[in-house]
Amino acid sequence: MAKPKSCTICKHYGQKTPPELRAELDRNQVFDATGTPVSILLCKKHAVELFKLGQKNFLLAHYKILIDLVGSDEMKFLEILERTIKENSDKVF
Repeated sequence: MAKPKSCTICKHYGQKTPPELRAELDRNQVFDATGTPVSILLCKKHAVELFKLGQKNFLLAHYKILIDLVGSDEMKFLEILERTIKENSDKVF
């Protein structure tokens, strides 16, 4: 059985995407240091937030994911998040 799809950001905050909203998930891309795209699923709220803020500010806004992280199946996304926060730690703390 396939895993139910959920928003990458909501999932890492421990929130479940309601079944009726799973059909509305958008596939978005963030880019690593070499420009390689990494696909992530985002709910409408987080997809709009990514669009408005841009990748760097979006990732900085969600730095708490790394602090409270227990486990994840999206390691590439977390690597990009961690690198962005390290490079911009003066804007987070």
